[in-house]
Amino acid sequence: MKPRRWSSAALIATTIAAAVSGCGGGGNATTGTGTSPIPTVDWPYFGRVPERTHYVPSAPDPPFKFDWVFWAKQLIEFPPAIVGDSMFVVNKAGTTFDVRTSDGKVRWQRNLGNTVTGPAYAHGLVYAAQFDGEFAALDSKTGKVRWTFHTPTHLESSPLAVGGNVYFGSDGGTLFALDASTGKLAWKQDLGAPVKASPTYHDGVVYVGDYAGRIHALSAAGGKPRWSVDTGGGGFYSSPAIDFGKLYEASSNGTLFALTLAGHVAWRFKTSNDIYSSPAVADIPGSGPTVFIGSYNHQLYALNAKTGSKRWQFDVGGQVPGSPTVIGKTVYTSSFQTSKTTGLDARTGKPRWQWGSAGYDPVVSDGRRNFVIGFQTIWAFEDCSPPTAGSQGQTAAGGDGSVPVCQRAADLHLLDVRHAMKRETPKASAARALKRRAAG
Repeated sequence: MKPRRWSSAALIATTIAAAVSGCGGGGNATTGTGTSPIPTVDWPYFGRVPERTHYVPSAPDPPFKFDWVFWAKQLIEFPPAIVGDSMFVVNKAGTTFDVRTSDGKVRWQRNLGNTVTGPAYAHGLVYAAQFDGEFAALDSKTGKVRWTFHTPTHLESSPLAVGGNVYFGSDGGTLFALDASTGKLAWKQDLGAPVKASPTYHDGVVYVGDYAGRIHALSAAGGKPRWSVDTGGGGFYSSPAIDFGKLYEASSNGTLFALTLAGHVAWRFKTSNDIYSSPAVADIPGSGPTVFIGSYNHQLYALNAKTGSKRWQFDVGGQVPGSPTVIGKTVYTSSFQTSKTTGLDARTGKPRWQWGSAGYDPVVSDGRRNFVIGFQTIWAFEDCSPPTAGSQGQTAAGGDGSVPVCQRAADLHLLDVRHAMKRETPKASAARALKRRAAG
């Protein structure tokens, strides 16, 4: 994948949004105006809830006002974990940051010294699996390593912490359950093929797909197998999402499967290219239960979650490497080939918003702010009302990557914006990372 330059329209629109008098604060973040009320929801791991729906129903919808930007200095391959006013960010070099959600300031950072997966939070600890087989738990207040657990093979599966255990898979084909507080082994189960995807939990059962094309259900308490289904297709980088009495899982061969929780295939939907995206599911007002999935064929699909019939599809303009997220009434997707994150009306698929920065999993939210995850940056946005009639200099209109600017909400100097954009340009290494990332 060749590096992409920022489009002039995206540059102009973003700098209009951010250019106000004065310079931002020090450190890795550039601050906005003041503090906001305590966040209303947590996003403690990939997918937000144990069922990994990638959905929060009550959160800001466009238009937004820009607040602050944080630079992680390396690729952000996995979405951050948000708990209270802390956002735990990990970059591809193995550095974990505790970023304050109100202003983007860094409380602490810890370098684990190895490529890591997405973070997960529980019990005052931040968990990260490392490619060299080390699994670490950090103190969420200080960043100090509280305990580690070593596996003999690579780890690409992001952890899930629920019910007193933390679950993750290994390239050696083992699904592990550790005591979330102590790191002691609770149980492990050999699944017979590499587990690159992240496990999902619902009602006492852990679900995960392996790289041989099988989907497994196991007892969360002891690891006893409940059922296993061979889908007969490609392997699973995608992590399952569960809602509406079904499990949704996308194969790398481009097929999205819907299974009953008893392990029977209810329907399947075939795209024309690979899928490395995990599905998002939500009950959309005016539409009903919907599953969203992106493909390397440049399309984002919205499907009837009960039947698999297509509600709409949107041409993103490039390969969709990561998972969509549904925040409020908007579904977000992005592509490195366009260098854009796009927000679509979740019911109709019509574009509502764009930002000139692209990431694997484009947006997360704490219910108060939405956080756009770029290649190396995280951009914070708050809700705002449209400008009143006769407002001067309050809107940035039209063009690719344009954003509505409702008020002067940022304290970000024009030169800082340009500098952040130069940092944000994806490198060729992103293409290599695509091939080996776990979708969560």
